[in-house]
Amino acid sequence: MSSSFRQYQDAVTYLESLANIKQQNYLTATHGRSIFLRRCRALLQQLGNPQLKLRYVHVGGTSGKGSVATMIQSILTAGGCRTGLYTSPYPTTFAEKISVDGRLIGARTMRALTEKLKIAIDQTYLRSRYGQPSYFEASTALALLYFAAQRVDYAVLEVGVGGRYDATNVIPAPAATVINTIGLDHVELLGDTVEKIAREKAAIIKLKTHFFTPQSNPPAVRRIFQTACRRAGAEFHLVPRPKTPFRLNLLGDHQQQNAAIAAAVCRRLGVHDAAISRGLRRVTMPCRLEVMQKKPLVILDGAHNQSKVKTTTAALKHLTYKKLYLIIALTHERNPGAVFKNIIPLADGLYVTRYRSAYRRCYPPLELARKLKTAAPIQVTLDADRALDRALHKASARDLVLVTGSLFLAGELRRRWRSEKRIVAERRS
Repeated sequence: MSSSFRQYQDAVTYLESLANIKQQNYLTATHGRSIFLRRCRALLQQLGNPQLKLRYVHVGGTSGKGSVATMIQSILTAGGCRTGLYTSPYPTTFAEKISVDGRLIGARTMRALTEKLKIAIDQTYLRSRYGQPSYFEASTALALLYFAAQRVDYAVLEVGVGGRYDATNVIPAPAATVINTIGLDHVELLGDTVEKIAREKAAIIKLKTHFFTPQSNPPAVRRIFQTACRRAGAEFHLVPRPKTPFRLNLLGDHQQQNAAIAAAVCRRLGVHDAAISRGLRRVTMPCRLEVMQKKPLVILDGAHNQSKVKTTTAALKHLTYKKLYLIIALTHERNPGAVFKNIIPLADGLYVTRYRSAYRRCYPPLELARKLKTAAPIQVTLDADRALDRALHKASARDLVLVTGSLFLAGELRRRWRSEKRIVAERRS
């Protein structure tokens, strides 16, 4: 193992260990959530407020926000702009969260910035009244430090959860703001209707920004966004599906709407159509209907809510295969019946498992299996690699093995084809 990779792992271990001190958790706290923004601002102040040195595109929504953010970075880069991208969660390794012009943050840079961040985290913990910065707040600060040091023209930030109290919402008014498709997700935090969720997400709409949302959002949701834009003096842009499909190297018809949003944003920022087309053709996304092998066909997909799994199910109609074998896991707070209701009836066999990440609680596989209504045979294992081995052994050359339900699961199994060490060394996913 190289010394730079060890240094990288040490930095990641430190950041992820920030979750082991008990305090208010952004993913579980339902009251007093404004502390998360105040704490992130306190941390950034210790670092010299790097967030004030950048120009932004801020991307939120229930579904498609990661795809749109990635597309925007690729287009802006193709148009000659030095562009940072910050997304969450990562598919296989932390470095995939932070990139400039498609190139992941380097191992040594990651270690050096984390050492600087450690001092600021200690100072925030000891001197502010908000407690220790969280893993996500520290990750966001690290990305902003990196983008400021790289002197990017734009920093494209994907919202983590919600919007109003998300750590990415510490930024000043961005050049453009996107809220993609709205659906029911994180209802325990954001509300149990699409209207309540839309209001939480609309809090990222800031003064004089250009705001973009898809025409496919319900009228009630669009009205909430229009009201927020009027109050902020922001310009409202409703983006329809493209009449002429974009040339993409991504599976799924839903990516056409995502591409239309990214193209609209970048046109507003001054990018010409030739660069838009070139940037979109270059986009690849790990664990988003990603083909890892053929014979049998293996696809990794991080769809993890009802809306996303529905989109994945629709994409299967355009693939040719004989039998479908599903490998699934789910985070604990989700409703298995709602998430998997469209795809389970298509399966010829199911392998129910878990992911290894301690960052998010996993749905107990045995309990998950009991809640799936299917006549197809189900195997349960706590070892995701064993689930994959069993599915590959069962599948014929003409079958499809699909890993879905969790980006954590898809990212972990992706290491079978692309190791963490290789990703870090090559600085690409």
